[in-house]
Amino acid sequence: MVKEKISILIPAFNEEDKIILTIKETLRVFEKIGYDYEIVIIDDGSIDDTYSKVQENLNVFNGKVKIERYKSNAGKGFAIKYGFNFISGDYVLFLDADLDLHPSQITNFLKLMEEHKADLVMGSKRHKDSVVNYPNSRKFISNGYYFLIKILFGLPVKDTQTGFKLFRYEALKNSISRIIVKRYAFDLELLVVLRNLDYKIIEGPIYLKPSRTYYNRIGLKDIFYTLIDTVAIFYRLKVKRFYD
Repeated sequence: MVKEKISILIPAFNEEDKIILTIKETLRVFEKIGYDYEIVIIDDGSIDDTYSKVQENLNVFNGKVKIERYKSNAGKGFAIKYGFNFISGDYVLFLDADLDLHPSQITNFLKLMEEHKADLVMGSKRHKDSVVNYPNSRKFISNGYYFLIKILFGLPVKDTQTGFKLFRYEALKNSISRIIVKRYAFDLELLVVLRNLDYKIIEGPIYLKPSRTYYNRIGLKDIFYTLIDTVAIFYRLKVKRFYD
């Protein structure tokens, strides 16, 4: 019997200090879980040495790692859509490049996917079993956004933004081509499309330990454009019926 394969998509922007450790930890985890796998790094227009550091180490990664890139930073959503063209797994894991969410959590997500026959298991900071450690200011932003999307979309999830998500390949394939947003509300739009196509979505607990301050990663501009993109998704869903 051929082993099922997991493709790990890791978008990376200026991650020269973290990317090699992230790859090594991911390799260590996936060597133990009994699935075939591949790690695809998407360099999202980095201006540091992210790309060269990965390239220099490819020969020690057992042929399990590849890196693709483009010139200008375009955002996480664009990176994932671009990276989807280079994968071949039966499952697809979205994994952030900073190790705030350790890849070892994949074992429980695979178990949850099979137990619930889900098409997507997504990490949730709001899950009752999650352990999170991040600033109150970030919690305030997260809570506000949760209530907004609950009112607008009624999604069966409490957290859309956590970067650890496990998909069945076919569900992601049928959804990702419909995505318009490439930067600020990519995760939300993907969930809206999946639900509109009647795929089963469940949440899983995560252990989140931020390694860098969130203050430097989310600014007022990010919040503003996320809200603009969110309203645009609502318009496409409810008014234009774009996702039908």
